[in-house]
Amino acid sequence: MPDSCRPYAVALAAAWLMLAGPSASAQDAPATETKPSGATLAIATWGGAYGQSQEIAYFQPFTQKTGVKIETETYDGTLAAIKDKIGASSSPFDIVDLSQGVLDALCRDGLLEQIDSSTLTSGSGGQSVSDDFLSGGIAPCGIASVAWSMAIAFDRQAFTKAQPGKIADLLDVQRFPGKRALPNGPRYTLELALLADGVDPADIYTQLGTPEGVDRAFKALDKIKAHILWWDKAEDAISMLMQRKAAIAAGYSGRIFRAAVGARQRIDVLWDGQVYDLDLWAIPKAAANKDEAKRFIAFATEPAQMAAQAALIAYGPMRKSAIALVGKNPSIDIDMKAYLPTAPDNFRKALRFDEAWWNEHGGELAARFQTWREQPVVTDAKAATPDGKPSAADGKSKATDAKPSPANGKSKPEDAKAATADEKPKPADAKPSTPEAQTGSVPYAAPKPAPNTAPNRR
Repeated sequence: MPDSCRPYAVALAAAWLMLAGPSASAQDAPATETKPSGATLAIATWGGAYGQSQEIAYFQPFTQKTGVKIETETYDGTLAAIKDKIGASSSPFDIVDLSQGVLDALCRDGLLEQIDSSTLTSGSGGQSVSDDFLSGGIAPCGIASVAWSMAIAFDRQAFTKAQPGKIADLLDVQRFPGKRALPNGPRYTLELALLADGVDPADIYTQLGTPEGVDRAFKALDKIKAHILWWDKAEDAISMLMQRKAAIAAGYSGRIFRAAVGARQRIDVLWDGQVYDLDLWAIPKAAANKDEAKRFIAFATEPAQMAAQAALIAYGPMRKSAIALVGKNPSIDIDMKAYLPTAPDNFRKALRFDEAWWNEHGGELAARFQTWREQPVVTDAKAATPDGKPSAADGKSKATDAKPSPANGKSKPEDAKAATADEKPKPADAKPSTPEAQTGSVPYAAPKPAPNTAPNRR
């Protein structure tokens, strides 16, 4: 990380550590509300700053209000791991924090309780629950807590004449020259390509389900293929920006937030065309304390509690009234609303990631992607430079290796550590429920006949 960014990074890291302190719990209930209880809820979730934000916004206040103790256990996010634990006659967990794809699979298999949304609290302005939750926030077997996304970050200093303002600018190397850092796999990459090529979010997966749509996605990527740096680890996307190897990067929203705060004059985020996914609370069918679990979910999805978490960490609440309540981070004095994926101004052209669709079609697209990656890059002999004049360097067709340079595939230790306060360790092939957890490789970098995992996130 450049020396000029270190003071911001150090301050930000210190701020995240402060979140763990008991004094940070703005939502603590008065001691008089504590009710004696011998009950204990076991919750499977994530560690790191994400887990700390849950501790402060949900777990401590719930215990103070009800007397119910909460014990947490971190898990790797994979469907196989959680299904193995809750699929027996008894479950070690009363509540699980799940990604949308894992929740859908477990619900289909009958391993999760149905949750009645009528038990949830109305919006802070009196809105009904159904009107207050964003689309997809209420599922038969789960209630969403946060949304996170793959968005476009860019280096302001790389563009002197104009700044990128829409997803289409990802494909415009004439007006916005420079390298593009993209995920080394078809997931997210193909969605972003079609969004940038003008496809409406509602039509993305319909398009990708046809040969013509897939062709269109790869033709869009052909426009920038010679300018792409492929990343395998989430931290590399931001490192490429910070090290000025890339001018534009597709990265996870939580990491972009930390980079933007650490380098306020340089890094900005383009929300147009973001691809978002959800985390949801769910109750295993074999849970021992279902009544208390339902009570907790009702509490944790109250607008004030959801806003309390969003003030601590840059994930978007899935309730409109909660978003309206989000203010400044109590430690670093940053207005968090601008960095939330679900804030109204950021959510206008958002695509909801469809994990189930990828589980069905990922194998064939992985093979197509790998074939395309290995093909030489051929540039147009008439290609123009950003000033509109033909480039001598581009006057000849050239082939490039299309394989990422080792230098571009690595990030300096200080870059990764300064920008990964939300890190949630897990195996490289894990499918996390939150993108800040990503430390492993993006799957589908090579053909796989029967993909069983989703790309690591965060």
